[in-house]
Amino acid sequence: MNSAAIIAPFGFRRDLPRWRQLVPSAWVAGLVTGAPITAAPAGEWRLFEIGFGAAEAFARGHIPGAGYIDTAQLERAPLWNKVPDAELKQLLLGHGIRHDVTVVLYSRNSLAAARAAHLLRYAGVVDVRLLDGGFAAWTGAGLAVAQGLPQTYDAAADFGAAFPGRPFRGSPNT
Repeated sequence: MNSAAIIAPFGFRRDLPRWRQLVPSAWVAGLVTGAPITAAPAGEWRLFEIGFGAAEAFARGHIPGAGYIDTAQLERAPLWNKVPDAELKQLLLGHGIRHDVTVVLYSRNSLAAARAAHLLRYAGVVDVRLLDGGFAAWTGAGLAVAQGLPQTYDAAADFGAAFPGRPFRGSPNT
């Protein structure tokens, strides 16, 4: 198979079953600047950096327009299990996240963003996307970095669907 034949505009890998969920830096840059992009979100969207105790690093440099969520708000030590459903729901609503809002995540450690994406899908967010390569891919592409406080979004009044939308089977927290 010719790999050039499977790369779509913006670098999407159309050979992946869920190619729209792993987004390249150029796609995120287009989204942030309002440029026309392939597989654009159908409605509202939010961009977040996911970190663990990395608010200072975020303030020194992040993708323009990004909010910040610390993994300690999503999971609890010592085993790093997800927070109770009511707490997760309040966190998402506080960041303006409903089931029908597209959420784009990235991190400096891709595992953090992937874990957060898993919890958003559990909650019932329909469209969750990950920046392929995380913050390192963004800076490696030479794209602009902003400094300062995270973007804040108006809180959502309700999730708009049953919560959690995709509960874990046999989970004691559901």
